[in-house]
Amino acid sequence: MTSLDEDAVRANLLKADEYHLDSFGDSDHHTASLAALSKVKTAVNSIKQQSCYKKGEAETIRRVLDEIELISVKRSSEGFNEFNFSVGVFNCFFIAYTFGAHPEHLWLVYLVEGSYMIPRKFYNMWKNKPLNQALYYLDFCWCMNFTAIFLIALLAFIGIVAHNDDMVSNVAREAFFNALMAVACGTLMGANIVLPFVACLFHDVNTMTGLFIHLMPPMVMYTFMWHSEQIKNAWPDIFHLTYMDDIHYFPKAGPIFTPGSGLDSVVGNAIVLYLLWWIPYVCFMLLFGIDLPKKFKYDGTPNNPKWDTVFHSTMRQGLCIAIGKTFRGRSKRDSLKQMEENDFDLIDFFIYMTFHLIAAVAAFYVIGYPCFQSQNFHLFMLIFVVWLAVTRGASRYTYYSTKMYSRALRKQFAGVLDDTKHK
Repeated sequence: MTSLDEDAVRANLLKADEYHLDSFGDSDHHTASLAALSKVKTAVNSIKQQSCYKKGEAETIRRVLDEIELISVKRSSEGFNEFNFSVGVFNCFFIAYTFGAHPEHLWLVYLVEGSYMIPRKFYNMWKNKPLNQALYYLDFCWCMNFTAIFLIALLAFIGIVAHNDDMVSNVAREAFFNALMAVACGTLMGANIVLPFVACLFHDVNTMTGLFIHLMPPMVMYTFMWHSEQIKNAWPDIFHLTYMDDIHYFPKAGPIFTPGSGLDSVVGNAIVLYLLWWIPYVCFMLLFGIDLPKKFKYDGTPNNPKWDTVFHSTMRQGLCIAIGKTFRGRSKRDSLKQMEENDFDLIDFFIYMTFHLIAAVAAFYVIGYPCFQSQNFHLFMLIFVVWLAVTRGASRYTYYSTKMYSRALRKQFAGVLDDTKHK
């Protein structure tokens, strides 16, 4: 095998690990398992009937059977069963029905389901091995969902329990609504397009929660923007929405302005909200985060890492290779070594965060503004990102039922296959 082939294999294995194609959260079809087992058992019977049958062949077949059965049991234990799949499908139909027939209540679905799904996924991320993924919740998309759910819960408490509208002023209500409008319709909508792991896997609560936090905010914002009268009539004590007719997407001075100004507009408030996340996150990563997942300390001794971050995960998915090739003049082999050891430097991090900022703010303008201007465009974008999520999910299920077993077996018996080639 050439060095180029070896590098390609290393890159594909790292990417597969990041998407959890062979471990955390993935599952196999029971029918595929039975079919594979049936074929292998047929091969065993055929071998037994041959006079040239050898004990070594029997041992190999046994190992194949054990590996397939292990995959089947593992996937079933991780949630791929009839109940989880049925609940996932039903929930998608329920959300779609509420969105179409009762848009005034979709915010309540977001609040209730988010209050369950987000803590459930956090538990799974906390238990994840080999690296704890709890720090993923510091990423922008998660923090914006925390903010939205907290504000909705607070307004519901004020309107239903406290009956004290003075607890949150109309100015604050409008400012947060403006900021979250651009975040939901811009950055989160765009994230649905560019992030390959945002997929519809009905059985997998982890993947469905990732889809939930990226897709539900722009859906809920659609109901507030285009069905505000229905929401006010249904929930007058919670949502006032008296400012809807006076909202301006850009400041009166124009779309180009200094961050921190333009607070009379949607995009002005959104940029402030983004920077309120971006600055603390950069500080955390510089002080602690960037070294947490490293496999080796600066002196070369093992580091025994316990924590992972979204930055390191994204870099392992291939972004390190792209940054190294485009901006750093780094060879693919060096980038792969960094990916395997989680060893990324400050220049890599600042390039990553600079493009994160540019992409997030650009989404306010390129996606958020057309959604603000046109209900048809907003609806088209929702349909488009749903189609993308379903397509990615279909691709994953196809992998489960057609390629997963052969890939797992080839990985398990790679040494045996290599020895056979060289004989």
